Amino acid sequence: MNKDEKKNNLLKKYKYIIIFSIMGIILDQIVKLLVQFNFNSSSLSRMLMSGGSIGPFKVISGRGIEIIHNFFYITFVKNTGGAWGIFSGNVIWLALISVAVVIMLIFFLRKEKELSKLTITYYSLLFAGIIGNLIDRIINGYVTDFLNFYLFGYDYPVFNIADCFIVIGIMLMFIDVVRGEINEHKKRKGQHSS
Repeated sequence: MNKDEKKNNLLKKYKYIIIFSIMGIILDQIVKLLVQFNFNSSSLSRMLMSGGSIGPFKVISGRGIEIIHNFFYITFVKNTGGAWGIFSGNVIWLALISVAVVIMLIFFLRKEKELSKLTITYYSLLFAGIIGNLIDRIINGYVTDFLNFYLFGYDYPVFNIADCFIVIGIMLMFIDVVRGEINEHKKRKGQHSS
């Protein structure tokens, strides 16, 4: 494969990252809008105060809509901080950090010589998650969180789909880096034994 073919192949893979990132951002924003709209409706607000039900789901005061008893709830939270509410109230600072991380990811992406399916996947997830939460911070002044899990009696911090994208993207990036290091180590070991 000559230099031009490699460049065209890389540009085609960049397009996949852009398309998948945009799809992730759209999904994230639609779900957040649905949560905001439904939790801001007057009938649901009354139910959240007094209890009740929505179809097969109970509305539990203080917890939100119970999906799985004592495990999973949909709870609308306006998060002005980062993960676990750290840096709460620092929306501008967190937005600037998000922009810096996106720029850093673009820099790393441009340094990539080849993009595997795994690499395309984690870059897409990271861009979708970071930009999805950045949009919330810029438009609303907070991030819409709504996935609320109780694990072994612990009320895990409420999060959203963009947060899931970020965590999965980081885990896949870590796997890719470790796998690359292992392959590099095997290659060096093979050269020394020759």
